[in-house]
Amino acid sequence: MTHQHTGLEEGVAIGHGTPRMSKSDSEPANLPPPEGAPDLLALLGSRLCHDLVNPIGAVSNGLELLEMTPGDGKEEMALIRGSLDAAMARIRFFRLAFGAGAEDAEIPAREVRATLEAMYAQTRTRILWTDAEARPRSEVRLACLALCCIEVATPWGATVEVLRNEAAWVLHVDAERLRIDQLLWQSLGRGPLPPDLKGAEVQFGILAQLSRRLRRPVSVSADERHLSLIV
Repeated sequence: MTHQHTGLEEGVAIGHGTPRMSKSDSEPANLPPPEGAPDLLALLGSRLCHDLVNPIGAVSNGLELLEMTPGDGKEEMALIRGSLDAAMARIRFFRLAFGAGAEDAEIPAREVRATLEAMYAQTRTRILWTDAEARPRSEVRLACLALCCIEVATPWGATVEVLRNEAAWVLHVDAERLRIDQLLWQSLGRGPLPPDLKGAEVQFGILAQLSRRLRRPVSVSADERHLSLIV
């Protein structure tokens, strides 16, 4: 795919050089957030609960239909199975994106690909995970957080190609239209997180923290129908 984008914001870093150490790079990770900054832990809890309500609610609806409908219930069982598969896949994805674990533990590419295929099976978004190598958990986490950020920009669906080069993950997005919140995407560079950050946007804060800790500058460019993210 060919991608020609205008720069999204000056505040988003461009390139893959090692950033200079700042005071925040050497501070312990368990310090409380500055006064007025979003509480990422509370927002993460809200995000996880919100994202699991829909598939679990669909399971409940399917069971109600099964109880009320005469016959063999094959259609209702198919609804329940699809909703359960989506919920289980999203839980596995959350473990990759937000869960704790040994950062050097390798995650097979087939596991990531199968999780993404199941999670997006009933959506208008298609993920093309082209990387064939097993990657350390910390690397897979970066890519999954980037995908979470892309979800915010693609509520109407998209095709997302995930590539890996020698230095970074490269994600290309093609969509009929995008919803770009410049403050959110700026926060992946040098911009602050919006004070009214929502639970559905907590991944921007987590990705910003993780990329800085790993010294992996984030590059973003976008136009009305295309977005590229490098991390």
